[in-house]
This record gives sequence, C-alpha cells and structure tokens, in this order.
Amino acid sequence: MLSHRTRLSLVQLLAQQAEPAVATLLAKYGADLPFRGSYFADGLREAVQALTADQALSLAAEAVATRSALRQTISPKGPFDERFADFERCLLLDGYEAREGALRRTDPSLAGAPAVEDDLIAALLASAAPSRDDIVRKVQDSAQAFRKVPPDYNAALTNARVALETMARDVALCLLVPGEAPPYDPAKWGSMITFLKVRGEISQDEEVGLAGVYRFISPGAHRSVGVSEAQMTRLGRTFALNMCWFLLHNRLARAVGTPTGGTTP
Repeated sequence: MLSHRTRLSLVQLLAQQAEPAVATLLAKYGADLPFRGSYFADGLREAVQALTADQALSLAAEAVATRSALRQTISPKGPFDERFADFERCLLLDGYEAREGALRRTDPSLAGAPAVEDDLIAALLASAAPSRDDIVRKVQDSAQAFRKVPPDYNAALTNARVALETMARDVALCLLVPGEAPPYDPAKWGSMITFLKVRGEISQDEEVGLAGVYRFISPGAHRSVGVSEAQMTRLGRTFALNMCWFLLHNRLARAVGTPTGGTTP
C-alpha cells in the first residue's frame, strides 16, 4: 500500500503534465479531476488521495512504466528528473522499487498491508502520549533523511531509533506510581525495557524482540550482504516504526490497568 507521502510525491510528479493528459490518466483508474484551471494541482491532490489502495498502486505502476513518455513532455528535463527521483525514494520507503520500467515489491509481506508510518502517526496524534509530537517529528525526520540527495541513511536510522527510545520512555513513565522515582536509567535502552518487563507491560519474548530491533538499527550493528544499503535502512526503519506502534497500542490496550495517577499515552 502506498503511503500518504508517496501519493503526494506522485501528485507533484503528475502536476507537471498537461491537464487533459492527467484527466485521462485518472479516468483510466476510475477517478475524476474535481478541480481544473488554476485549481488543477488541488484537484489532482484530492483525486489521488481518494484512490483506493489498488487504484493508487496501479497509477504509480503506470507512472513508472511510462516514465519516458511523461518526461518527453517536460522542458527543461531537470524538474521532472528531480520529482521522479523523489517519487522513487518514497516508493522505496514503502517497500517498492522502480526498476527496468516496472514497479516491483521488495518485501512480499507488504501485499495489502497498510503503510506502517501512516498508521503510527495517526495513532500517535490520537493518543495522549506526552512526547507524541517529538516522536512524530523524529519519524518524519527519518523519512526526510532517507529522501535527501544524497540520502543520509545513518540519520534515517538514528531518527527512527530516537523515536523508538522516546516511545518506550513515555510508556515507562506512565507505569510509575505518583511520587515514584524512576527505578531505571532513561538513557539506557536495556534498563528501560527491563523495567517494562518487570512491570508486566511486555513479556520476556517481547523484551528480546525489542532488544534485537534496537541492536539492528544501532550504528555498525548490521552489515548488508547482497542487500543494498537503502534496503537495509528501509528494513531497519520499518522494524523501529513497527515496535513504536506495538508499544503504543500495547499501552492503549492496557489502559484500564494503568496505575492510579499514571498517564496513558
């Protein structure tokens, strides 16, 4: 499934095309262009965001397959190339690769799965997590680092790791009873997740999983063999965001059991 970010990148790419051509392309996938003329870009954005997951994926696949035809209509070519490069990086974040004129899924498990980043941000913004805005910002900073030219894969993973640390810290804080001093070191990942296990927030297996993900996204922890650095970064980032989602939803599911005076993210 394409993320909100990737759909917007596709809008930016197609907005360079002539309005009649875009209207025909959208109609091909069952969508209408609601606004035209000076509101063309707004109408395109609304139409693409309204597409179903399958429709959006098919539209993206055609954009990849017809790259040369789309590029031919643009002069100078620089703006198109820049927008298409951004579109490719957004696709890669979602687990898709534009290669040899085709859109290919790099992770078979993604079939029909919602974009984890979109789900996480929506859940965070609907929660009362003390650091929710900081976590959202770090998730977005991670994506921005991945999409930079050239990409900064180290920063992409670092920001994802900080988001995960902050999420765990928020959960740990809400487990403290009023007046209790934290019996863990908030600067040490192992100390925080051990506290979560001791308080019954996570199981021993879940602690092991969280520890493993943290090691995977830590500097120098992994070496790609036969896998590109971009794909390894995307994988690590996805692991981190999934664990953020798990910690948040695990706490929400246990809200009834929150200690008196505790804060539920």
